[in-house]
Amino acid sequence: MGTQVKLKGQGRLFKNPILESFTKSSPLESTISSLGIAVFCIWMGKELGAHFEFWNVFWYFTAGLVFWSLAEYLLHRYVFHLTDENFKGGDRFAYILHGVHHEYPNDAQRTLMPLLPKLIFSTLFFGLFFLILGKAGAFFSAGFLMGYYFYSIMHYSIHRFKAPKFLKPLWEHHHRHHHLEDDKAFGVSSRIWDRLFRTMPSKVKNKSKVAEM
Repeated sequence: MGTQVKLKGQGRLFKNPILESFTKSSPLESTISSLGIAVFCIWMGKELGAHFEFWNVFWYFTAGLVFWSLAEYLLHRYVFHLTDENFKGGDRFAYILHGVHHEYPNDAQRTLMPLLPKLIFSTLFFGLFFLILGKAGAFFSAGFLMGYYFYSIMHYSIHRFKAPKFLKPLWEHHHRHHHLEDDKAFGVSSRIWDRLFRTMPSKVKNKSKVAEM
């Protein structure tokens, strides 16, 4: 994105304080809203007449959970990093959506998706999965959203806490995306898709810069 990284402070997206308040979130709000929307999706599936049997719900939910991993990579690479070269206003769109996080990566209030964008995001994907999978798409949507939730909590943890030893490669992978190569390392909760699509970051001998972040 070519944005100068600022390790302290918080960017401002809108002059209007009400609009600005809708651009921030917290782990508690994210947890409550994500769980609430996922439960609502399952309830909607039942109300719409989808086959409400444990294993049917389980497999669609699990499929959605797993599919999130690929969506995470594709959204991050092709949507969150749009520019004016892609369409007029692309830079501004990407900055509001994701660029402000690149500029202020340690801003805890903008590491998680705020409620209003999450509701829009959930509605769009619910509709898409309903069109593709029919009524059972509601169960798939619930799993997809929970995949997002687990990813988002990991993303928050990467920026707020020291890496547990067994997760250190993921922490380092994401910090390289922020501080060394923002056109690489698009996966956050997994490096599988970066390996598959050849967007792994370059190997560096001196890891001190990444380790400091």
